[in-house]
Amino acid sequence: MSDALSSPAIASAVGRRVAIFSHTHPSLTKGGAEIAARTLFRGLRSIGIDAILISACEEEALGRIDLDPQEFALPYRGALYDHFYHLSSIDVRRSLVALLQRERVSLLNAHHFLNVGGGIFRDVAEAGIPVVFTIHEFLAICHNHGQLVKRQSNALCDGPTPAGCRACYPEQSRQQFAVRQQYFADALAPVAAFVSPSRFLADTMVRNGLPAERMHVVENGVEQSRPQIARSNARRRLWTFGYFGQINPFKGVDVLLDACPIIVRDEALSDTIRIVIHGNMVGQSSAFIERFHTACERYPFLRYAGAYDNSSVAELMAACDYVVFPSTWWENSPVVIQEAFQARRPVLCTNIGGMAEKVGDQVNGLHFIRGNPADLADRIAEAADPNLYERLQGGIPPVLSPTQMAARYASIFEGVLPTDAVTHSATAIDRL
Repeated sequence: MSDALSSPAIASAVGRRVAIFSHTHPSLTKGGAEIAARTLFRGLRSIGIDAILISACEEEALGRIDLDPQEFALPYRGALYDHFYHLSSIDVRRSLVALLQRERVSLLNAHHFLNVGGGIFRDVAEAGIPVVFTIHEFLAICHNHGQLVKRQSNALCDGPTPAGCRACYPEQSRQQFAVRQQYFADALAPVAAFVSPSRFLADTMVRNGLPAERMHVVENGVEQSRPQIARSNARRRLWTFGYFGQINPFKGVDVLLDACPIIVRDEALSDTIRIVIHGNMVGQSSAFIERFHTACERYPFLRYAGAYDNSSVAELMAACDYVVFPSTWWENSPVVIQEAFQARRPVLCTNIGGMAEKVGDQVNGLHFIRGNPADLADRIAEAADPNLYERLQGGIPPVLSPTQMAARYASIFEGVLPTDAVTHSATAIDRL
């Protein structure tokens, strides 16, 4: 990768200003997409590419956003946003195009369309600025939070159809879903290149209509931390399994809770392990929250450590032996997995989608059956073995650094940037 850091792609991008757009800012929410966007922004700047970061921000939250130099907030009003068709106020779209023109941006790399709407791709392209779209989930083809999970049954979904989508949302008509599909087909047509952090997501989106020739796979980079010391359990009796991330209805914390009464029946196992949950509650019902805290009081091996600052994740993971990732949707390329590998920790994860792609079963982690707490409990018991731990830790691959990630993006940018410097006319905004 050292050759890539001095490649012609980087040289061609130097002198051009690149804008990275995120649907929100990591100082407000700490999802994988916004973390990946900011990591790329910093990586690009570190290799000499003039990059800015633009983060959408609800107007009422402007006082809470924490921006670094070369970072900008794009205000919007959530009450004016249509979450079915993903239509935003025209004022927001005008503001983004005006900001790109004022900052003399040559290329936009959008890491989402949420809060600005799918129409922004055409607006920016018509202003003479090529667009690269990094996809982090399936929102363009799935109204159910972009999860591709059936709403009533929680079964996995292979892709949208008007009839199938209406089964999830009977309050919407088939015609509305057909219009939604066509709207996104038209909205994404002007995108010059697509990037996916996993082959699984890329293949799924191509199967559902995106052009394969414009699709690229680039893994998310991870901020580098000091190398973590490998924990040795040869003389220890206690194994620590850590969960990291948002505690939302799709991340499978309920599966972890369901495994606890199974684990507690095995006295030797329950005396040998600790499960520590790190994260903040997002979108959970009061019933779940009550159940969660009751479980933490009931099971002596289960502890809630609360929310955490992402800058401390390496140290927190280093205090664990394994990272547990029980998500019940397909996932794409969870940043948590990359962070675990950066900390040299094997991962126990669900056996589907981007998780199964990133974590090799019996190579650098263990797979368990989606939504199956008994299988998760069995894998936890299996993992508490010094010989297995040493072997899994030895199989952990190196993670991509922010500069390596940026160099790979620079190669994609080179393919869509105009060969000559382009001056974007301010009058283009009048066409919106």
